[in-house]
Amino acid sequence: MNQYSQRVSIDIVPTIALTQMTWDEIWRLTQTLYDTERDYAEAKLKEHQRIGLFRAGPALIGMVSMDIYPVEFRQRRLAVIYTAHVLIHEQYRGHNLIQRVGFRSFLEARLRFPLRPIYWFFDTFSYKSYLLLPRNFRDFWPRLDRQTPEWERGLMNHLAAQTYGSAWQPERGIVVRSGQKRLRPEVAPLEKPSSAPELEFFARVNPQHADGDMLVCLCPLTTVNWFSIATRAFRRSRRDSRKRSP
Repeated sequence: MNQYSQRVSIDIVPTIALTQMTWDEIWRLTQTLYDTERDYAEAKLKEHQRIGLFRAGPALIGMVSMDIYPVEFRQRRLAVIYTAHVLIHEQYRGHNLIQRVGFRSFLEARLRFPLRPIYWFFDTFSYKSYLLLPRNFRDFWPRLDRQTPEWERGLMNHLAAQTYGSAWQPERGIVVRSGQKRLRPEVAPLEKPSSAPELEFFARVNPQHADGDMLVCLCPLTTVNWFSIATRAFRRSRRDSRKRSP
C-alpha cells in the first residue's frame, strides 16, 4: 500500500518522553520543510509541553508542538492552547489533522479548566496555516473583513508579549524573525496573493513571512466555532466522496 493512502494516526507525547529515534524522525521531517539548524529547532521544541505526531503507518508525515495553560487577563480566567512548529506533508493537508489534534487538546483543556473560556493561540509564517482559520472557523483574528475587537487585541498582546518578549511588535501583530528558522522557499510560496482575498490579506499584514516573520493569531474555541468546523469538514468529506465516485 502506498503510504499516502494509509490512515493517519495521531499520538500526543510529552516532550520529555520522546526517544532519540523520534527526535531523529522529527529532524528529518523538519529539514524537508524548514530552513533551520537542528540544535535550534530541537531547543525550541523542548520548550513545549508535548508534541503531536502524525503517522501514516510507521512514517512520520506531520507534527505539532502544543502547550495548555491557564491565563488571567483583565480579571477574566481563561485557558489557552498554544501551538507551534506545525509541519504536515502536502499530501496530507486537507485531512483535518490539525482539527483532530485540536479537538483532543480542547477536551483535555476542558477537563482541566471546566469553567474557563478556551482560546487557540498560534503564530505562523505560512499562509497555509493561516488559511485554517477562514476555512474552518466563524470567529477568529486577525481577519480580512473586520478589525480585531479591542478586548481580543489586548489578549493577543498579553499572550504574545509573554511568549515572544521583545520580538513581538503589537502595532503590526507580528513576531519579528529570529533569522534562525523559515520555510524553505519551495514549500509554500505565495507568488500570486491576489488569487484569493485571504491570501492577499495574509501577504499584506505579514509582508516578510518568507523571511520568517510570524503573524500571531487567536481563535475562541466556542460551541459556535466547533459547529463551524464540523459543518465544513462534513462538506469537504462529501465533496471528496463525489470526486472519488465513478
